[in-house]
Amino acid sequence: MVWSILSRKRRKKLADDASRSRANKIAVKIAWGAVIFYNCVGLLDIASTHIAVTNGAGEEANPVMRIAMANLGPGWVGAKLMLQMLISVMVLWFPHRIVLAIFILAVSFNAWIVYQNFAIAGFF
Repeated sequence: MVWSILSRKRRKKLADDASRSRANKIAVKIAWGAVIFYNCVGLLDIASTHIAVTNGAGEEANPVMRIAMANLGPGWVGAKLMLQMLISVMVLWFPHRIVLAIFILAVSFNAWIVYQNFAIAGFF
């Protein structure tokens, strides 16, 4: 696990930094808004991927999710939702401005991908 490679001093510093970030009420509000948006995009990603793949209009581009879809059947949805939950908790635990900026940029890119999925599926 990642924590085991960090020294006790670095783990304490990380925990202290996260605690200070959570004390910033504005950062926490932004984090909650970003996490809610992220999970909405994630649900739409699941739906758009399912529609595009089921209709034969496309295939999963993410190799990890492609493997999950091939090996877990419908269970890939649960795996994706659990990953989303983990990422959501991580962002809420450490709502630092740099973390939030990177997260919001990544979610925005994912929203564009979801739009493309729906376009591939023939919705637009």
